[in-house]
Amino acid sequence: MKKTLTTLGLILALSTTATMAKTAATVNGNIITVEEANKALDILTKGKKKWKTLPTEGKEQLIQMMAPSKLVAEAAKKTLSKRERESALSGFWMQKKMAEIKISDEQAKKAYENMKKAAAKAKNKQAIPSFEKAKANIKMQMAQQKVVGELMKKAKIKVK
Repeated sequence: MKKTLTTLGLILALSTTATMAKTAATVNGNIITVEEANKALDILTKGKKKWKTLPTEGKEQLIQMMAPSKLVAEAAKKTLSKRERESALSGFWMQKKMAEIKISDEQAKKAYENMKKAAAKAKNKQAIPSFEKAKANIKMQMAQQKVVGELMKKAKIKVK
């Protein structure tokens, strides 16, 4: 029995140490893990540096760079309503999905020409910007339409 308790105590001590070792820092009690720190370092140093090899000053600088996002997340959790959080999350998701979609200049140009034809047919007297000025907005609209179109294909809508 004593042997079992000693073994369990040792396992608990080692697992607690391992868990603590994974924390790089805390910001207002919110943990920044070593994994998060290494991901940030991968981006900042193109994979050349890791948390464990970073000097103390470098660790402090990295945590100072990472702290604002933790503070903003904490403030958002405390002050945003559930509806506001859902809206922010859906907006972020939409931006992420739209960024994954690539629209070529040729596709955008074709959509631009179709829009010009539709405006002329409707006898719209408003000046149409050049393609170069409108290209970014057209690509964004097309990406948004693709994301929404994919969602609608999978949607099971029931009107009652």
